[in-house]
Amino acid sequence: TFTVQSNRNLVANFTLNTYTITATANPTNGGTVSGAGTFNHGASCTLTATAATGYTFTNWTENGSVVSSNANYTFTVQSNRNLVANFTLNTYTITATANPTNGGTVSGAGTFNHGASCTLTATAATGYTFTNWTENGSVVSSNANYTFTVEGNRNLVANFTAITYTITVSANPSNSGTTSGGGTYNHGQSCTVIATSADGYTFLNWTENGSVVSNL
Repeated sequence: TFTVQSNRNLVANFTLNTYTITATANPTNGGTVSGAGTFNHGASCTLTATAATGYTFTNWTENGSVVSSNANYTFTVQSNRNLVANFTLNTYTITATANPTNGGTVSGAGTFNHGASCTLTATAATGYTFTNWTENGSVVSSNANYTFTVEGNRNLVANFTAITYTITVSANPSNSGTTSGGGTYNHGQSCTVIATSADGYTFLNWTENGSVVSNL
């Protein structure tokens, strides 16, 4: 306001507003963010969230409210803004099975966070021995207690081998008859041995280490 006393040519000068856009990661080790800085009013800003290994981008929030579920969030700058890129730690499923199913038991499988330690334990059933752990047909460990860092879903198989035994049979005296049924057998398998007398002899019994085990 002024008192007019002559012609005057006046200029009103304006300054374009600038705003600060900040962006942070939550949790801080969940990933990185880029694109923040100082912008003129009306400028376009694109914030980019990049998840770290073992994490997945979830959303962008501002004051606790979700503003975008796109890792690349573009908006027109009209004020100062403080945005948070939220990341979720990946979880994975570890499964473990026995082969054959009656060869033994396995434990330690379940759901784990990325980077967690998992120990799978294989326990052989009676008559079996633990052989190895395989994944997609490839051997990953020969230790019954297999410990590893979880970095993805895994499907592991504990392989067991049936214990085998050799059954030998013979006649006494050697010319008194013939025997059959000996061979290699798995633990728990049925075995029938047969003694056939030669002419002039009669079967008496079966002995093992000098002790009678059967009269049949």
